[in-house]
Amino acid sequence: MWRLVVAQVLRRRGRSLAVVAAIVTAAVSFSLLTSAVATSRLQVQGTVKANFRTAYDILVRPAGSATPLERQQRLVQANYLSGIYGGITLAQYHQIQHLPGVQVAAPVAMVGYFLPSLFLQTKITGLVTGERQQLYRLRTTWVTDRGLTRVPGPDKYLYVSDQRFRYDQQGQSQLDPVTGKRIAVCGGLGSGFSGNLGTPARPFDRRRMTELTCHSTTTSHEIRGDGFRPGEIGTGLQYPFPLLLAAIDPVAEAKLVGLDDAMVSGRYLQPGDRTTTITTSGGSYGKIRHHSVPVLMANRPLSDDSVRIKVQRLAVGDPRRLPGRLAARHAYRWVNALRGRVLRTTSMSDAGAYPQLLAGYGRRLYNAKTQYWSAGQVSYHRSADGHLVPVRQRNRPTTWLEPLYGGFYAPWPAADTGFRRLHVHIGSNAGSGHMEFAPILHRVGTFDPAGIAGFSELSRVPLTTYYPPDAAPGDARSAGLLGGRSLLPNSNLAGYLQQPPMMLTTIRSLGSFSDPQAFTGTGGLGRAPISVIRVRVAGVSGPDPVSRERVRLVAEQIARSTGLDVDVTIGSSPTPQLVDLPAGEFGRPGLVLSEGWVQKGAAVRLLSAVDAKSLALFVLVLVVCLLFLLNATIAAVRTRRTELGVLACLGWPAGRIFALLEVELLATGAAAGLVGTGLAAVLTAVLSLHTAWWQLVVITPVATGLAGLAGVGPAWRACHAAPIEAITVAVRAPRRAHKVTSLTGLAVVGVTRWPGRTVLGAVSLFIGTAALAILIAIQTAFQGGVAGTLLGDVVAVQVRGVDYLAAGLTIGLGAFAVADVAYLNIAERVAEIGTFRASGWDESHLRRLFGTEALLTAALGAVTGAAVGVGVVAVLFPVGWASVLTAAGVAAGAGLLAALAALAVPLARLSRLAPATAITTE
Repeated sequence: MWRLVVAQVLRRRGRSLAVVAAIVTAAVSFSLLTSAVATSRLQVQGTVKANFRTAYDILVRPAGSATPLERQQRLVQANYLSGIYGGITLAQYHQIQHLPGVQVAAPVAMVGYFLPSLFLQTKITGLVTGERQQLYRLRTTWVTDRGLTRVPGPDKYLYVSDQRFRYDQQGQSQLDPVTGKRIAVCGGLGSGFSGNLGTPARPFDRRRMTELTCHSTTTSHEIRGDGFRPGEIGTGLQYPFPLLLAAIDPVAEAKLVGLDDAMVSGRYLQPGDRTTTITTSGGSYGKIRHHSVPVLMANRPLSDDSVRIKVQRLAVGDPRRLPGRLAARHAYRWVNALRGRVLRTTSMSDAGAYPQLLAGYGRRLYNAKTQYWSAGQVSYHRSADGHLVPVRQRNRPTTWLEPLYGGFYAPWPAADTGFRRLHVHIGSNAGSGHMEFAPILHRVGTFDPAGIAGFSELSRVPLTTYYPPDAAPGDARSAGLLGGRSLLPNSNLAGYLQQPPMMLTTIRSLGSFSDPQAFTGTGGLGRAPISVIRVRVAGVSGPDPVSRERVRLVAEQIARSTGLDVDVTIGSSPTPQLVDLPAGEFGRPGLVLSEGWVQKGAAVRLLSAVDAKSLALFVLVLVVCLLFLLNATIAAVRTRRTELGVLACLGWPAGRIFALLEVELLATGAAAGLVGTGLAAVLTAVLSLHTAWWQLVVITPVATGLAGLAGVGPAWRACHAAPIEAITVAVRAPRRAHKVTSLTGLAVVGVTRWPGRTVLGAVSLFIGTAALAILIAIQTAFQGGVAGTLLGDVVAVQVRGVDYLAAGLTIGLGAFAVADVAYLNIAERVAEIGTFRASGWDESHLRRLFGTEALLTAALGAVTGAAVGVGVVAVLFPVGWASVLTAAGVAAGAGLLAALAALAVPLARLSRLAPATAITTE
């Protein structure tokens, strides 16, 4: 028998090589894909582990502070700290601090915004001409939002005369050149710029905040309290600079983010730092004692504001009449309508003003006896396209009242649209004896926010204590308007974006701001001053189950013992949220912003999705390879149908014929397994894939066993067929005669005449197409499950190569199977083909006939395979209908294209497979 086996293999070496190629293809493909999946999984695990630990493991917020959107979608808002002012008691903080497993508990207590200002001098001495009376206008515009918002500020007018002014109760007066009478030009009760304009009734009343100052060119001894030198002509502008103050535990903050390493000058806050009492000179009031609060200050601003000042020389007509017109009742109306020539434009930005603010105030920063403000959270609603839309808020004008000195005091950008409710805490001048209750902020050191310990961008959680929210452009239009840059906070305290705290003090100093004798409306700050607590858990090393369980247990203990809102942030990753920011009131158009909110638990879901995907790909490719191998062995046995019938007629028993076929298949499988082992070893080494040694060793025995197992059914049927049937050409009479009038009709008859053969061809493509549809669904479900976060996007890119490899492998196996079936179909119909040739058919007719039959068979297999595939998808995978239909269309199209490509080889060999003399074999 062995000689016969060798002789048959050598005589039918084409068929034997086809079976060997099929087994090698299946074995190597399965080995390569499983190796690629394993390698991809290791890469993903490495990426997730490297980015698993965030700046803090657990975020604790006051009960009820998490928004419905955060709870529903497992998110943490990017700028969560900006709207939380208190809510956690000191007792709760100490309770969390001493829980088992807590390594660091770092609290942040938001206090509020203070408004120190920088006095900007604008000198026009060099611009003044030699005329006797001149009028200049300084037109101010506050620019923010990357230049998109322009808020006009109040104008300042400078009257310059060669006469000396007399200072009296009427203000600054001089002789009128026309009447010879003394008139009050600047500051008089009858002046159009003082008494007739009246006190501002609202905080942003440009008209009533317009100023007129008088200057003489003939004297250098005028009374000036604005810092100008004698003989200098100019005016000043207050540049308010909102500074947000927060309190921290310096020891915990150093452990959590390394704040102590970010110091650039002065000293770091000490554990014992707290409010102290200092004494200052009160002039005629004697010495005054104050509460002094130690603070750290950021060394640079994190906001986007600037002021532009245009100096104009106004065309006043007859200069002799200018003093009288300025002293007239309707002076403002007249000067406001005057045209001027721009002589100079100057500007000052936050980047330029902030260092001057630090230098000007020195170590003692700010007397906080006026007031400070706290801002509420932003509310959202969903737009039709799913974007977040912040809800506008209007604040009362009294929010900006300056009770100690009268009038209003507010940054001009605060006139723009607001999205937060502001709460003002009025300072007090009250005291006991020579003691003032309102504190003084005392700068002890300066830190650089950029020096805070860096954390992975893929697992970044909001550190809103140090960084502004990243509001990047969310579409091409917004990117064009913003110049490709992110939107930054500004001095609109009620604005959408809020700057991080620029000043930090200690938790022990909070009493200075919750003292009702010092400030009004601070009851909540006194009872529960802490806004959030960021917790790091001990013993966490990565995404392993033990570390995750430690974090979970600590989070449960915090929630159970305190009743606070607890978010597990370890393993999180930023996920973009699109925000439709409505248009502002001063030129800024509506913008689409992309904010990096935090998706909780992203890393764990990534690992679960990768494990599920790896298992699905393993099973899928295993099934496809087995069915492909089965089809190849069936074809190998069917091509020997006549030969086996002759052996049976010669007296060979069924068992011997069965053994002959099985030995041939086992030998072929063993040879293919050895080739496959060597080829897989070389390819995995060249491609640097992670492959266990046993995966290579088992290829040969598995290929041998599968080849023998796949041939059991076909060999059993072949050896038990009646000998006379095996050697006789199968002829089947039609049930009903059909008139065939075209080649396509003849192809339809050929397909329906042999249902078994048609099903055999269709099933091969059905398997590949259904598998491809399921594979596309697996990929879509996986991408939808992990994409969206920064970490998920990186992982999706890492595994995409394996997805493409699996899709290409599936299509390749399907094409190979289609070619094999087409080859078998032509080989079994050689007599029929010979008859057609003898009847005068040329090569093109035969190719059209068999090509049409194959396409009909392919369409049956592709369409039904795609339908079954998407049916499985709809049941097993959470994929939308659009993705399901896309998978069906792609799979069916790929199946048909694979059939066309596969048919090229057997159709090209049609003349050699079935020559015209083949009819003589019958």
